[in-house]
Amino acid sequence: MSAVAAAGVAVLALTACGPQPEPRVDEGTSATVAWSGELTSANAASAPGRTSGNLDVAAMTRAQFATIGERGEVLEDPSFGTATIVAEDPFTVRYDLADGLRWSDGVPVDAADLMLAWAASSNALSTPDLDLASLRGPSGALSLPEDAVWFDVAEPGGMAHATAAVRDDWARSIDVSFSQPIPDWRVAMDVAVPAHLLGQRVLGVADAMQAKQAVLEAIDRADPLLLHELAEAWIAEFAVDPHALDADALISSGPYRIDAVQDGRVELVANTDYIGERGASVERLVLQPVAADAAALAGLTAGELDVATIRPTVDDRIAIRDLERDDAIMIDASDGTRWELALRTDRAPLQSVDARTSFLRSIDRRSIVDTLHEGTAQASTITSSVLFRAETRIYDYAMEDAGFSAGLGTPDPEAAAALRQESGIAAGTEICLLHDRAAPFAAQALPLLQAQAAEAGWAVRDCGVDDLAAGLAQDDWNAVLQLVRVPQSVEQIDARWRGGGLTAAESAERDALLDEALRTADQDAREATLLELETSLVADAVVLPIVEPMRLTIATGGLQGVSPVPGTASLTWNAWDWSIESGAAAP
Repeated sequence: MSAVAAAGVAVLALTACGPQPEPRVDEGTSATVAWSGELTSANAASAPGRTSGNLDVAAMTRAQFATIGERGEVLEDPSFGTATIVAEDPFTVRYDLADGLRWSDGVPVDAADLMLAWAASSNALSTPDLDLASLRGPSGALSLPEDAVWFDVAEPGGMAHATAAVRDDWARSIDVSFSQPIPDWRVAMDVAVPAHLLGQRVLGVADAMQAKQAVLEAIDRADPLLLHELAEAWIAEFAVDPHALDADALISSGPYRIDAVQDGRVELVANTDYIGERGASVERLVLQPVAADAAALAGLTAGELDVATIRPTVDDRIAIRDLERDDAIMIDASDGTRWELALRTDRAPLQSVDARTSFLRSIDRRSIVDTLHEGTAQASTITSSVLFRAETRIYDYAMEDAGFSAGLGTPDPEAAAALRQESGIAAGTEICLLHDRAAPFAAQALPLLQAQAAEAGWAVRDCGVDDLAAGLAQDDWNAVLQLVRVPQSVEQIDARWRGGGLTAAESAERDALLDEALRTADQDAREATLLELETSLVADAVVLPIVEPMRLTIATGGLQGVSPVPGTASLTWNAWDWSIESGAAAP
């Protein structure tokens, strides 16, 4: 055993040699970002650590095999490593690290880090059949028996289906086997935690390379006592206390590393040990807490901020105009949400497809949005897809294939009235429309919806509530006007539409399509399946997507490359691609 361990250390040590970083940093440059988050943990993969603020920082301090781009595309980073399918049965993916990768303390990123990432995200070595709900305290933290193992990962994704991992130390790779093909295999491996740090702190091994080997041995032996300690430390050792900052726990594998945390403000500097293709150009980035959009706009105007995302009001027009005249870059982008009108199919009068089609075709979405936004500074995109965000590539395919425009997207009160009559539904039949009465869009859209539906013989009753979730749990509504988050993964689509979701439009065919999509690794085949699902939902007339609200991102001071996306790390996801144009650098 000692000979094997020594050999493992020697193999891992070889990865310390490799390419030296090619400097990209434009010395003296800096950018300050308006931020509404807070840094509480350097492990954003954990359940307690997965907050918006921690994810913002993780996007800059953790290199990854791939990220998701602004159009929903997978952006692979071969300078960190490659993910390759090496077997179909069982489905197996090789995660192979590039040469010479290092954490910012100079220790190599290697197979030990991959094995720890696999063990944590898959929980394949954890205690089966744990009743996690009963083991969680009021704060949400787990309290496990000493011989029980569970890595409290937030979103395992496809890694939840991982069953085994075999490493090749010489190649710095591991082969992960899954019980089924998974859609997110390119992005599923999240190297969120440095193995050597846990080995040093939990297993008491001072030397970094030997600490890695100790972690590997604990995983190889599936030792429950050691894995219990590793799992607990996987969360606890990366908590951030700004009053007693633990610099060792803040080491980075990405283009930036954390330099200071004070009063909620997080300062990051270019990581000089990073050797990948996504190296930083802007030397220093500052995440500056800003309480509200008005304060962010004021900070941009005063030159205290360089980039911020806001939802502008009419009163902001002059300030925005002046910034634009000073060559600020303005970017309108979806915030990842959508207003939609969903119909309940398990009760009269909307049980038939024709009845639902009649009601939805009475609604003029364009007229509603134009009326509500007239005289305001709000930007939005009329959306015509049930499943996909308007700015993504697959959305364009859905517009061609799903038949939304012909079936539901073109309002026609006369045709809607004829369909209602053919369905045997009397004029003046009432529809109880549930909505959050505190939401301005819903409250203002209601009278417009009522007037439009009346032209086709429908009577929309105001069923506004103070608690929409509680209202949806009741049995007395026919339709709901609500703001939802547009799904960004197959798992999120499944959670929304399995069994018909809140519309109760059960379909064995659609559930089978969801099963297929969840087990499909090929992107083209998966998209074809999801387009079939989209077409089926449109044909069943269960929901009318209306509009995607937009937010305005403003970049000043010559800052280039900012490209906001909805969801996690909306601004910082591509901070490595930011630059400051020549002549605009800070002195």
